[in-house]
Amino acid sequence: MLTFSHTLHPNRTCGVRLSKLRNPARLRGTGAATGAAVASQGVILRPAEETDVPALVRLLRRSWLVTWAPELPFEAVQAFASFDPARLHAENEWRTFVVAVRDDVLIGMMQVEGNQIANLHVDPAYWNGGAGSRLLDAAERQAADAHAIMRLEVRSFNTRARAFYAHRGWREVRSYPGTECGSPVENVEMQKPRET
Repeated sequence: MLTFSHTLHPNRTCGVRLSKLRNPARLRGTGAATGAAVASQGVILRPAEETDVPALVRLLRRSWLVTWAPELPFEAVQAFASFDPARLHAENEWRTFVVAVRDDVLIGMMQVEGNQIANLHVDPAYWNGGAGSRLLDAAERQAADAHAIMRLEVRSFNTRARAFYAHRGWREVRSYPGTECGSPVENVEMQKPRET
């Protein structure tokens, strides 16, 4: 359903936070984030495994190329191809991902850091199949576990993601400039209070 990365961190290059490349965090939280597989609508959520890395690289590359590349200058696409942040992100942070699998095919992933949904991607071939909703449900549970307010960031041009989040009760609270692979972009921060 969705393809986007959320980052509220200014020190990212092409979507990868360079400071985390050498020290990936451990997966924390509840539900799917702690190892319990959750199935719904044929989608199984589980913690990522090292053997998922090649599929995660493909997913993150497709996600970026379908959603972001058409909105950015050619130089940004060249930087993405040269730097390959999808590979770096998957190889270095897979331990913090929860993946969505349908019929033994990895079709999506999410990553939560504290109260922030840092990444949520679904393979474009599987949009509108429920994986984005399942991943967001799990991400919200994990982020709300110890935080009253959940946050995420989405690029302003990603109107599909913005509409999806708004439909799920997320509210846009501010816009601010950022960069993506060296090109300026407008970011939108969205927030949602924890349900009581």
